[in-house]
Amino acid sequence: MRLGFGTTVLERGMVQGHMDGIGIYAGNLWDALGGIEKRAVTFGRTFPTEEIADRLKKPIHIMPSYSLQSAWSIGTGMPFLGMQKLEKEIDLFFAPDHHIPRLDHTPVIATIMDAYPLIHPDRVSRRLRRFKNFAFKRASHWAEHIITISEYSKRDISKYFEIVDEKISVIPLGVNETFFRRIDEQEREKICRKYKIREGFFLFIGTIQPRKNLPRLIEAYESLPETIREKHPLLIIGHYGWGEDTLWKKLTLGHRYDTIHHLQNISDYELRALLQSALALVYPSLYEGFGLPILEGFASEIPVITSSTSSIPEVAADAALYVDPTDPRDIAEKMHTLAQDPDLQKEMVARGAERVKHYSWEECAQKHRVLFERFH
Repeated sequence: MRLGFGTTVLERGMVQGHMDGIGIYAGNLWDALGGIEKRAVTFGRTFPTEEIADRLKKPIHIMPSYSLQSAWSIGTGMPFLGMQKLEKEIDLFFAPDHHIPRLDHTPVIATIMDAYPLIHPDRVSRRLRRFKNFAFKRASHWAEHIITISEYSKRDISKYFEIVDEKISVIPLGVNETFFRRIDEQEREKICRKYKIREGFFLFIGTIQPRKNLPRLIEAYESLPETIREKHPLLIIGHYGWGEDTLWKKLTLGHRYDTIHHLQNISDYELRALLQSALALVYPSLYEGFGLPILEGFASEIPVITSSTSSIPEVAADAALYVDPTDPRDIAEKMHTLAQDPDLQKEMVARGAERVKHYSWEECAQKHRVLFERFH
């Protein structure tokens, strides 16, 4: 099988030095789909780097960008001509990153993580919002089949994208095996000293944008007793997305918060070390199609406090402490309870270790292979 593999978001993340959830998904699948002849295809052009050349070999860059291609297709009813050459070189196209091409003679399988932009258009970036949602919904129908990452997302996609259930397959994500590898205590202490934070902190990981619910998390944390905050700082790891300008200014100025710290440009190794150094991962997102950081928390052997909404209970089952993400008092109560109860901490770590066994990129890749064979 000659597989065209969309790498637009993956390549962009490699250039920028940080990955969002889609980039992590695409990268892990690229590496795990061994035995398949893959051609990396990027819509638009990024600046080539040594890392891209080593990992993706010779990626094909198709111009114009995804949004321009969508506009062209919508306006004329004709596919972008640059795809004709690609179709001669592949048997199937896989779009893991919402950049879905319209091909005349080659099946397309596309992954849609969730329907959040269509469900809550007021909570996503305002830039070309209506056009992007219209283009995204239309492009989804160019695919022969849709993959999504949870049953919850499948229901939303069926409803909001108007795609019949039979055309949607659920394949859960995995967790990278590196998160299971323990880092020496002295190494972890060294990294904590580098970033001037004490071990035993509350940790949040994610892009800073409205649906991640950081203002309520900070409100909850600041309501904790001073003794708890002094012993357990809050560390936020994430790059800026959009829509949280006031919060971003406070975080980047640093001195506005005494026990709240913010990091963004750290290595994968440092991220793992900080996860293993945390008291707990606190992830009170308003909506998730899956919630990959939750698995990373389980694999890192720390308790997880997270939302009781959207797909999250489907993924975490009984291995997390759940909160109402709209209620800072509930978030604070769970953080306070966990901080003072070592037995509860041990119980949640044990539950997380069992739950995370259900997820691997190898199994995820195998399910993709089986689906690809159906359409090859």
